[in-house]
Amino acid sequence: MKIKIPDLLRPEEIMNGLRTKIVGSEIIYYEKTTSTMDVARDLIQTNFKNGTTIFAEEQTNGRGRSNHVWLCPKYKGLLLTILLKHTIKPDNLCLLIGTIAVAITEMIRESFQLQAEIKWPNDILIDGKKLGGILVTIEKNHEKQLIFLIGIGINVNLTERDLPQKMHILPTSIAIETKEHINRTLLARTLLQYIDKWYLILRDEHFKYITEKWKNYCITVGKDIIVSDYGKEYSGKVIGISYNGGLMLKLNNGTTKIFRGEHTTIKS
Repeated sequence: MKIKIPDLLRPEEIMNGLRTKIVGSEIIYYEKTTSTMDVARDLIQTNFKNGTTIFAEEQTNGRGRSNHVWLCPKYKGLLLTILLKHTIKPDNLCLLIGTIAVAITEMIRESFQLQAEIKWPNDILIDGKKLGGILVTIEKNHEKQLIFLIGIGINVNLTERDLPQKMHILPTSIAIETKEHINRTLLARTLLQYIDKWYLILRDEHFKYITEKWKNYCITVGKDIIVSDYGKEYSGKVIGISYNGGLMLKLNNGTTKIFRGEHTTIKS
């Protein structure tokens, strides 16, 4: 009887040849945990290295934005959280989400020649199907320093049979789109390098460069939508992304209003 060996992510293999300045400075690995965000929240109270990244093969309580459940079969995705000590203002949290979205989208396009796109603010899509998502939260350590937790989930080697049912956006995976099995270790290393590149651009405050690239990748721009913000609904046409990552909506009454991603949900 042939025993199938799991395709494991190994920290030492991810770090072998990793070329980053901050992201992935240390890699922590769990085969199973509640979520990498939970692990990160405990870790921020220790003397962790800036850029520490936590990978998990399986999450029993994976969550996305607005407490949506994030499901991914064991050994078939990339599930990670990056911890960053950064001085970005909380008002610019949405810009950080966009920076990570741009990094992932660019990586998918350049590595696999797939037309990945961003559904503002945090969904990564291919042909309207969800490939991955981003969750960014702000925590404080024992010294009251702000720590940014960047949670990322990407569907990598899921087959059609693995896809979760009854999702509000149809899901997909890189393997489904490329019709090839993906080396997750190489993908993890490449992902960290792209995120590091774009994070350094953010750190150097090249905000306009980020938002222009975000706008180019974002399928939400130019669409007529309805958004919910603090329980109130607004409708209009998306005309752009503001310097700090907010969605610029030209309302039906002709005025323009900017919505921040952490409080806003696109309803249609």
